[in-house]
Parts: sequence; C-alpha cells; structure tokens
Amino acid sequence: MNNNELLVQTARELAARLSNAEIDRASFRAQAIELATENDQLKKQVKELHDELGKQKQAKEDQSEVEPKTVADDQTANTPETEQDPQANK
Repeated sequence: MNNNELLVQTARELAARLSNAEIDRASFRAQAIELATENDQLKKQVKELHDELGKQKQAKEDQSEVEPKTVADDQTANTPETEQDPQANK
C-alpha cells in the first residue's frame, strides 16, 4: 500500500468511527430525554401522593376532633338501670 491508499483507508475508518459516535451520541441523548421525562412524571406522582397523604392526615385529625360515638357508648346508653348482674348476688 502506498501512502495515498493508507490515507484514504484511515480517512474512511475515521469517518465510520465518527458516524458511529454520532449515532451513539444521538441514542444517549434520546435516552436522557426519555429518562428525564420519566423522572418528571415520577416526581409528579410523588407530589400527588404526598398531597393525598396530607389530605388523609388532615381528615383523620378533623375526625378525631369530633368525639365519635362508640359501640361501648351505645351499649351503656341502652342498658336499663334496673338490670343487675346475676353473679353479684352470689
């Protein structure tokens, strides 16, 4: 091979490498954009879940401020005072 043939072969190899590098760069860029979009969506979901959790905590706090009527309260209210414990007389 003479110098011109080597020069042409080297130029072709460099052009092929450059082309492959450009393809790789474009692929990496597309992946980065896709991952950034996915990251934004996940951040949005986390924020929505955080807001929902805050709403649930607030609703629970609001509910605990009002004394709920319990089953024990219902049983005490419906028990006539004249009933005695049958075991108390033994």
